[in-house]
Amino acid sequence: MGEHDRLVADYMLLESSKKNLNDIKKALKGIEEHRTDIHDIWGHESIAGKMDEFVDNWDNYRRELLGKVEDLGKQVKTARTSFEKLDLDLKNAHEKKTGKRGRR
Repeated sequence: MGEHDRLVADYMLLESSKKNLNDIKKALKGIEEHRTDIHDIWGHESIAGKMDEFVDNWDNYRRELLGKVEDLGKQVKTARTSFEKLDLDLKNAHEKKTGKRGRR
């Protein structure tokens, strides 16, 4: 088998991706806490009203983005779990075929 005949799963990349997505999720969830903190800085009521409208729109998009980040995180976790299971299944099949136990 040549170098291009193999599928290589980078477990470290999958794990760091899962961590990064989790960090993004925490940041997106934490933004909600700051909404009331900035309301008073807008001054005039018409500006504050427009900024509230903007924040409401942002909240809708943020929730949508948060859902997508969570879904992607689940997919990364599933991919890693699936690759690990496949690795173990292939190892066990190879050992059964050759009658040898793998090296540790």
